Amino acid sequence: MSGQQRSDRLARRGPIALALLMCVGGWGPPTGTQAEAPAPPARTPEPFGEVPRDPDDASFMSPPNNQLGQWSAGRQRPITRGFDDDHHLQLTAVPTYAAFRVPFIGRGSTPLRGGGVGLELDVRVLRWLFLRAYASHTIHPVFEETGFDEDANEVVLLANGGLVQATNTGIAVVYALDIGRFVPRVDVGAGLLFVRSPSAAQPGQWGAECRQGGVCDLGLSCSADELCQPTPLPEVHAGVGLDILLGQRWAVGLSLRYYAMIRALAQLPVYVHGSVRLSVRF
Repeated sequence: MSGQQRSDRLARRGPIALALLMCVGGWGPPTGTQAEAPAPPARTPEPFGEVPRDPDDASFMSPPNNQLGQWSAGRQRPITRGFDDDHHLQLTAVPTYAAFRVPFIGRGSTPLRGGGVGLELDVRVLRWLFLRAYASHTIHPVFEETGFDEDANEVVLLANGGLVQATNTGIAVVYALDIGRFVPRVDVGAGLLFVRSPSAAQPGQWGAECRQGGVCDLGLSCSADELCQPTPLPEVHAGVGLDILLGQRWAVGLSLRYYAMIRALAQLPVYVHGSVRLSVRF
């Protein structure tokens, strides 16, 4: 091939080679001043937002102190306790078991059991000291009592059946041993006891003549007419109890109280109360 022909072939191929070179150069890595800086790596998002430049600009963490949440979180809590021991008045209904522990004329062995209800009103004098006014009424069923009179060789009536009833009223001083949800109490007081028994079947009972020496049944005294008539009996008593405070107003509890007659203090106890207490406080 002559030199002239080689030159003509190169001239024809020149534009094609130049185009290929430009394409290859466009796909290659940038060089010189046209090279672009690599993109910065993606930042991990902060759990509480972007970290501020100044720590004092950081927002407060959610309560409680960035710890795990609790089931009670957000629940409103009262600023008062679930009970209130700071009261001025307490009114108490007292369902009562009662028993007489002295013998009645013509009747069998004691105790003479029964039941009833009472009502108590406590007024606060000091935080731990109360003055109490109370009243109660109990009923004691009794049966007819008979015996055999060997001299007359016959059965005789010793006592009629019916009800022995006891009404008690008076005042007491109450000392609260503790101030809290559980309140033990000690009370000491005095009052009057009214006892009513069935009609007489023999001397010494209700409405009959007095026995020798002016002896009559419990709750009776010998009148100027030598008859056994009802007479209030002065009594003293002492007891213990426990109140459990419920909420701001209510309380429940138990109590035990012993009674003695002032004119017969050696006979202790004459009368006993065991009670359930249901109270409302103000």
